[in-house]
Amino acid sequence: MSQPIPPRSYDELESYLPYLVNRLANLGQATQNRMLHKDGINLVTLRALSILNIEDGLTINEIAARTFTEQSSTSRAIEAMASQGLVERRIPEQDQRRREIVLTDKGREQLLQTWPAMNHYFDMLNDGLSAAERDMCRKVLTRMLANLTELNG
Repeated sequence: MSQPIPPRSYDELESYLPYLVNRLANLGQATQNRMLHKDGINLVTLRALSILNIEDGLTINEIAARTFTEQSSTSRAIEAMASQGLVERRIPEQDQRRREIVLTDKGREQLLQTWPAMNHYFDMLNDGLSAAERDMCRKVLTRMLANLTELNG
């Protein structure tokens, strides 16, 4: 088996799957942030609102893990969200050491107001793809994520 070598041309680089995945993620995040800007939020805020809508009462570290965001970025986002009234902090009676973040009614309204933009993003991203292609893409990406999760323990 020959030693792998880096791409020697832009065409080779553009067809290299890890490069394409990173490029899609970076361009997708920038696009989503532009779309969300009109609602006065960013992708980190949307992810946090979405997670808290599913599972309320998480710590900042738990939110960071579920949104794939660094703890420091999540902490800043939660601080801004709290000052906007989108989330509140609470200390549960059963564990006075735990600091939980909970979604407010205003935060839920913000999520509902913003979600159509994410649906539009999804529609743009999938333009020209069949249901079978979307399903195959989902399966492949899910398997790749599982491979990395296994690798990273």
